[in-house]
Amino acid sequence: MKEALLIVENIKRLRKQKGWSQADLAEKTQSTLSHINKLETGKYLPSVDNLIKIANAFDVSLDYLVSEEVGNYEEVNTNEKSFFQKLKLIDTLDVEDKKALTRIIDSMLTKKKILNLVANGKETEDFR
Repeated sequence: MKEALLIVENIKRLRKQKGWSQADLAEKTQSTLSHINKLETGKYLPSVDNLIKIANAFDVSLDYLVSEEVGNYEEVNTNEKSFFQKLKLIDTLDVEDKKALTRIIDSMLTKKKILNLVANGKETEDFR
């Protein structure tokens, strides 16, 4: 039950930070004022689908809504949202395309690691 109260408090706090009324949040989440009121008074717990709509309205991650780290509110910028949406689409790729994408990502991460090692003046046995 503690988690449910945490979600409710986070939603209320975010709504107030944005300067939104309950009606504003209802409109942005395609919900009703009654629904939002019941949510904020703890009479109703949102479904996962509704939590996603609420997170999107606030431009925060879903895990933020259920997090105890209430002081660390950071908006997700448009580029990050677009990136996360693309990540979700990876599941629609066939196996070979996923393998190719994994190789590309591994190459980029290896390049970054090498550049960081060079920039820090560090050598390792792997890169001598």
